[in-house]
Amino acid sequence: MDKYKIKKVLNNNVVIAEKEKREFVLVGKAIGYKINKGSIISEDKVENIFVKKSQESTENFNKVLENVDSEIVGISEEIISICEKELKVKLSEAIHVSLPDHINFSIRRIKQGVKIENPFLHELMALYPVEYILAQKALIMINTRFNMELPEDEIGFICMHIKAAENQQEVTSALAYTKKIGEVMELISKLLKKNFDKNSLEYVRTVTHINFMIERIVSRKTVKNYLLDSIKKDLYNEYDIAIKVAMKIENLFSVKVPEDEIGFITLHLSRISET
Repeated sequence: MDKYKIKKVLNNNVVIAEKEKREFVLVGKAIGYKINKGSIISEDKVENIFVKKSQESTENFNKVLENVDSEIVGISEEIISICEKELKVKLSEAIHVSLPDHINFSIRRIKQGVKIENPFLHELMALYPVEYILAQKALIMINTRFNMELPEDEIGFICMHIKAAENQQEVTSALAYTKKIGEVMELISKLLKKNFDKNSLEYVRTVTHINFMIERIVSRKTVKNYLLDSIKKDLYNEYDIAIKVAMKIENLFSVKVPEDEIGFITLHLSRISET
């Protein structure tokens, strides 16, 4: 059984350890409880491991350790471990730097009385429901552990960090995609002359449909719409609006929206306009 030598205790559940001249971040229940630097722990206490593979990753992580409270780094590693277990995927190395840095920044802003707002909270909830639930759990952990009151808007930011790491992307990519979806929904609201309840099922369905439609187009797996002719005839006003929405999508995402997909957009516009 492998043995690890403790280099630093981040919190009761997270430690930095060394084995064969390599450094690891180890996560496990009470793994750091009443344990000191230089102590030896066995592999059976470890639930998750982060191995710093690249020199850049090691340097960036060490900078975080120097500038961010150990407890914040520790809870970030706990959150990452939970996400990897639930999503059944290894998140990108970048999140081990970006998440504690973000949490530290958010806590500082709250203490300074700065209001945290996320204008794309409902879009993120619809686009990434699994990651959003994990982010909700993360926020509860943070607020409980640090006796803080970070707002619900913070869930959206944590959600983007999780999704970006899941896709091996930068957080800015997840944010840019979400902003584009938000722009499409704003256009729909304007064209239908309707202010949406962003908590409504139809709003969530429409956001989800647009997301899946873009994924189908990019992967060239678009669906045949056998009701297209009747949709164009019976819902001609909504179809006309759907063409404008499709043009916006084409412009934002650099794709070509097939006529069959415009028909599906029409159906969603019809439903959302009736709510």
